[in-house]
Amino acid sequence: MAEDGATAGDERDRSGGGTERAVSEFTGVAILVAITLLVTGSVGLFVLVDPGSEGQGPNANFTFQYIDASSVLIVTHDRGDSFDAGNLSIRSRGTTVTWAALANTDNSTVVGPGATVQLSRRNAFGSPVPASGRARVLYKPPTGNETVLETWDGSG
Repeated sequence: MAEDGATAGDERDRSGGGTERAVSEFTGVAILVAITLLVTGSVGLFVLVDPGSEGQGPNANFTFQYIDASSVLIVTHDRGDSFDAGNLSIRSRGTTVTWAALANTDNSTVVGPGATVQLSRRNAFGSPVPASGRARVLYKPPTGNETVLETWDGSG
């Protein structure tokens, strides 16, 4: 109790605390609701526009070695995903040949890191590769779109 004989309620009323407290509680609730909406909206927006939420495409690196004396291009699967040889192909100069045909193997043979094929006139590719040529390693799944995994833009 207050020393001058007033009650605690009287002190609150004199200081205006009753009115301010209601505003303060309302403001606190409003801030909490705003923060909740902001966080929920941010998470929802992230989920909607996150490029990682879509199915990741194939990922692999290939290296190329050009042998000028014989016009041969050697293609090596360096690292990354493995593929069925029938779903992997190489396109150069308007010719597309599967990895299976170039490696003289079955379409279901797994092509992984370390696998190598060559493009030359003496195999399924059927023509020499010019030094200024271009070759693309392509992945074509049984269903879906073709994906360019790597491109060689000539040795010179």
